Amino acid sequence: MTDRDRPKPRITRGGVLLTLTAVTACGLMLFGALQLKQAQIAWSLTYEATSTGGPPHADGVRYRHTPGDGQSEERLGGTRLPWRKSVTVGGGEEARVEVRPAGDGTASCRILLDGERQVAAGRSPGPGKPAVCRVTASDTSQKWP
Repeated sequence: MTDRDRPKPRITRGGVLLTLTAVTACGLMLFGALQLKQAQIAWSLTYEATSTGGPPHADGVRYRHTPGDGQSEERLGGTRLPWRKSVTVGGGEEARVEVRPAGDGTASCRILLDGERQVAAGRSPGPGKPAVCRVTASDTSQKWP
């Protein structure tokens, strides 16, 4: 039997439809796997600042957060204390707040996970010196320092 004498395979609509469905399903699964890999872990943190022994405000507050397009640092001028701010910080990023007390005051700061669990705290080393709190946000959903 020669190649000319062999019957040619028939392509059916059902076979084409089955092939297209299988290719589409594989593509969707691959896309989903890539999306999961690219998904970043983000944490809800609360920054708090207080002062004692001086005016009821801070000369400055600086804090870091992850607004969605990368890590950002905000700087506030005169800020009434006590002060509280909820932010989102990406996994593996540094969460940081610095409070510079006014006058001869001393400042304290805290970083809370989900508004409850304290994960960092700091105090001014002396009057007029800034209090600094910092922690690296966990990059897994199960572990925090």
